Amino acid sequence: MRDLGDLRRLGCGVLAGLTLAGASTAQADEGLGPLEVQWQGFDIRLTAGAAAQGAGFDDNDPATDSPDAKIDLFARLNAEWTSPGGILIGFNVEQNSRRRASEVLEAGEIYGFAATDYGRIEVGLQDGPADTLAFAAPLVALGQVRGEFSRYAGSQALLRALDTQDAFKVIYLSPPVGGLRGGVSWSPKVRRNSAAVDSRERIALDNAFEFGLQYQQPVGDWILGASAGYATGEADPLTTRADLNSWSLGAEARRGPFRIGGAYVDRGDSNRLDRGFDQWEVNGGVGWVTPEWGVAASAAYTKASDRSNRLIGAGGFYQLHPNIQLRADIVRFREEQLRVGVNKGVAAVMEIAFII
Repeated sequence: MRDLGDLRRLGCGVLAGLTLAGASTAQADEGLGPLEVQWQGFDIRLTAGAAAQGAGFDDNDPATDSPDAKIDLFARLNAEWTSPGGILIGFNVEQNSRRRASEVLEAGEIYGFAATDYGRIEVGLQDGPADTLAFAAPLVALGQVRGEFSRYAGSQALLRALDTQDAFKVIYLSPPVGGLRGGVSWSPKVRRNSAAVDSRERIALDNAFEFGLQYQQPVGDWILGASAGYATGEADPLTTRADLNSWSLGAEARRGPFRIGGAYVDRGDSNRLDRGFDQWEVNGGVGWVTPEWGVAASAAYTKASDRSNRLIGAGGFYQLHPNIQLRADIVRFREEQLRVGVNKGVAAVMEIAFII
């Protein structure tokens, strides 16, 4: 590996958004809350923020480009109305102008929902139950092994089953019954990179389904949980890619602010151009999270026919002020690929966020 001074690169990402204050009489030490209003029986809540991010990283891949500055806009709007019969109806919008790398920070959802004692239905751009009901290595702030470091160097852990992400879908989530909850979703079409001239570079799936199952139960001072998720979909023959067919099993244990979790993920050849890829992953981690601060450490090992990826990371956040958070991560990665070689290194990311 080359000298750190020769290879250290500085990247800056900026997440900026419309910041709306709460009541102007709020005390500084109490912070400014989200904008909340009631209109025509709707409870409406708007949150937004701004953050500046920088990273230094060291790797041995000369093809890795220095990252350009990134400007992102962020806002979240939630509106809910409860009918006289007790049916909760509403919609949720979470948007930024560029998808964040961290699963805990990404936003690109627009969906409506209705909830009763018999479950919840969501329609729109939203993650499916194979993701939302799955347990895996705990993520804090910038995401550790599935985090912002991959904006600058290295690739992320799978963490959960390869799924349909924020494609349009219809979702049903059951109510908890004895600690057991399930969900199913259907996406008529999943499209990514549709403008690519070469059809093989497109992601085009039809009739994609996701299934999720989650079980939680208190045992003494602990809350123990297990999960299973499965995603399937038919690839457009023009892409020559394999169908979507991925699953994961996860577990989690919590006691107060302490949490520990992990998962096994099987991707197989899901949506790959090459066959016999057979990718799988094991991940795990621990975390300690309170309203004012949190830390986590996680690790993942991903293996396929011609490559492997080893990741270990630690990071956390500290609330400097009710509206200001300092976030940081450091991740070590080692990616090996036959006939290509080894790319290894360390990425460190720091961010200061203003959220209202």
